Amino acid sequence: MVILTHSILFLDFGAVGEQFLERHKNGKATVRIMGKFLQISAIAMLLAIGCSSIKTSKRLNGLPLCYHNRQFNLTFYLPASWRGYSMVSQEWTGYPGTERGPIIVLRNPRWKTNDLYQDIPIMVFTRKQWDEEEHGKFFPYAGGVISEMWHNDQYVFGNYSRYNAYDEVKGWKEAEDIIEQNCDGNKMQPLYPTP
Repeated sequence: MVILTHSILFLDFGAVGEQFLERHKNGKATVRIMGKFLQISAIAMLLAIGCSSIKTSKRLNGLPLCYHNRQFNLTFYLPASWRGYSMVSQEWTGYPGTERGPIIVLRNPRWKTNDLYQDIPIMVFTRKQWDEEEHGKFFPYAGGVISEMWHNDQYVFGNYSRYNAYDEVKGWKEAEDIIEQNCDGNKMQPLYPTP
C-alpha cells in the first residue's frame, strides 16, 4: 500500500516486507536494498499516476463504431446501424480568396444514388483559417452558418447549418442526433463563444 502524507512517502509492504526485514537485519546492506526498493516503488507509483491522467478518447454510449482520422486527430463515433459506412473526401472553398480545406463525409451504408440517406459532413479548418472565417475574411458557403463542433490544438471541426436542409432525405434526424451525441462527448469551450 502506498500513502502520500505531507510529501513523505510511506510504503506498507505487509507480511512479505516484515519477513524480508527480519531476515536481512544487517545494517547498511538492508538500508541500501530498502532504499532501492523504495526508489523503484516510487517510480512505479508515479508512472501509474501519470498514465492514469493521459487523456484518452472514450466510447460514447450507443455509438460502438469508431471513425478515426490520424491526420487531423479526429475521432467520431457512429451507431451499430452504420456498420459498413464509407468515408468520402470533399473540399470546401472560401470566398473570396484562396482558402480551401477538407470535408470528411461519413456516408450512411444504406445510401444509394437513387435512395439518398443523410451524410455526416465534418468540415476541417486550421486554427488560422477558423480565426479568419470568424473575423469575416472569407466564407466557405453562401448563406448558413458554420458552427464549431469541437477543436484540438491544430484543427477546428465545423458543421454547416444547412447540411441537412433537405428533410426529405432519409435519416436526417438520425444524423443530427449522432452529431449531437459526438458534440456532447467532446464538450469544450468553443474558441469563439456565441453571445
